[in-house]
Order: sequence, then structure tokens, then C-alpha cells
Amino acid sequence: MSDIAVNALDASKTKTTNSSNKLAKDLDSFLNLLTAQLKNQDPLSPMDSTQFTNQLTQFAQVEQQININAGLNNLIGLTQQSIVSNAVNYIGKTVEGQVSQAPLHDGALKAAYGLMADAKSVNVVVRDDSGNIVFSKTGETTKGVHEFKWDGKDTYGAQLADGTYSISITSVDAADKPVDNYVTAFGTVTGVTSINGTTVLLLDKVGVPVDKVLSVSNAPTPKTNANAT
Repeated sequence: MSDIAVNALDASKTKTTNSSNKLAKDLDSFLNLLTAQLKNQDPLSPMDSTQFTNQLTQFAQVEQQININAGLNNLIGLTQQSIVSNAVNYIGKTVEGQVSQAPLHDGALKAAYGLMADAKSVNVVVRDDSGNIVFSKTGETTKGVHEFKWDGKDTYGAQLADGTYSISITSVDAADKPVDNYVTAFGTVTGVTSINGTTVLLLDKVGVPVDKVLSVSNAPTPKTNANAT
């Protein structure tokens, strides 16, 4: 389920709850007013009950619609729970997700980047969790997908600790205009969680929404002994 759909669902749930509470208060107020008017009406000139009957009918129709919406929200909630349960099957598998962060595990990180057109120059930058640049290199410039592997050694050859690192791509064409690109990360799924209604696969501490998963395999994430490729 997409983030847009999840946000719409959350908004619908909130709106349904607020509408139910408001309807209950309005109905109580209406019934109290009706009771008071009936008690104090002139017996020789009773009031016309048609308007009150119509209002009661409208209240009943609105309440029915709110109950239907609540039922649909509950049904969608059960569907979300089913999605989370099914996502458990991803645990232990290697996935590729369209995210800009990747896990460095046992001195190995695997990612990829895609260029939407040929570029004049491409620069791949790796940052730590504080945003500091720890490694960079030039990349392949042809249109398409290119693999990127990193052994966790910084620019000076020092081995960095396992953890989460961000990958970014700067690509420009012959006219020095930006070339559209995207980054994907590979990792083994270690857990599943739900964040704001979105099912997220955990690659160590990297979260990949299920709808951002591009591929799944049983093979472990390849290790690399080279500095970066």
C-alpha cells in the first residue's frame, strides 16, 4: 500500500471518529431541545412535527454512513495486518530497495545507481550517519543501472564501523545540466515493522517500505574485498 493510500486511510479514520463524536453530541442536543419543546408547547396549538421527523431521518442516514465508513476502515486495518504478516516471509532474504541508505555489514556494502540518460560525469558519495563524507569516487556515465560496492574503507584507507551509510549521486550532462538518477540498496532482511501504517522491511537499521522493493533473492548479500567498484 502506498504512502498516499496510508495517509488517506489515517485521515479517514480520524475523520470518522471525529464525525461520530460530533454526531453523538449533536443528536443529544437535538433530542434535549425536542423534549423541551414538546413539554412547553401550547396544547391548543401544537407544533408541526414534520421538520423534527425530517431531521431525525437525516441524523439516522448520517449515522449509518459513518458506521459504514468505520466498517471499511476496520476492513482495511485487517488488510494491513495481513500485509505485515506476509512480509515476515522476507526475513532472511536479500532484497533490493529504492532507498538512499545502505547497510555496511561485515565490511561490505552493495548498492546501485541508475542514470536516466548518458552523463558527462558521475560522482558517487558515501556519507556516515552524521552527514560527513567518508568516501567518494567517479562512476560510470552511460545510461542505465550500474553496480556500486564498497568495503567500508574511507578515503584514507581506514576501515569504518558497520552501520548505516547514505549514498548520493551527482550526475551532469555535456551542458553541465543535472541528469536524473536514483539509488538502490541491497541487504538481508532482518526484521519487519510498521511505521505510520506502512509495512517496512529492516535491513539491519535501514528501512525499506515494501512498495519500494525492486527485487528479492535467496542469495546472501555479496561481499567485496575491493575498495569500491
